[in-house]
Amino acid sequence: MQLLNLDRHLQYEHESLSHYPRSSDGAIAWDAVADGLVLSSMESGSVDLGVAIQQFAPKAGGLIFFWESLAVPSVEMGLQFSISHLSDIAESVPEFWVYSPGDRIVVESSFTGVVTVAHIPVEADGQSPV
Repeated sequence: MQLLNLDRHLQYEHESLSHYPRSSDGAIAWDAVADGLVLSSMESGSVDLGVAIQQFAPKAGGLIFFWESLAVPSVEMGLQFSISHLSDIAESVPEFWVYSPGDRIVVESSFTGVVTVAHIPVEADGQSPV
């Protein structure tokens, strides 16, 4: 596990979360996300988060974890280390996001109890919007 400094956090956030509209509470506003980007959305009690990440992020070598507050540093963890600690994370942190750079997907585990997996939007020219 590696704590990210602010520059790395901002780089990964720019590559991932910044591409989505956000609600006033900081969660991704999924109803405003383009059709076809959302791969799955389910109640957290009905899904094994580790299985979902492995299913939708088959290229994941490392995963980036963002927390709801910058007071808690974002971290980069290897896939297997992440999977083995996901239940503890989900029990300890009410809302977090997982970014897989290799797969260009984001997983949101929201405080409302919904887990959503989505592709990161790209523009028609193949570049990420921003």
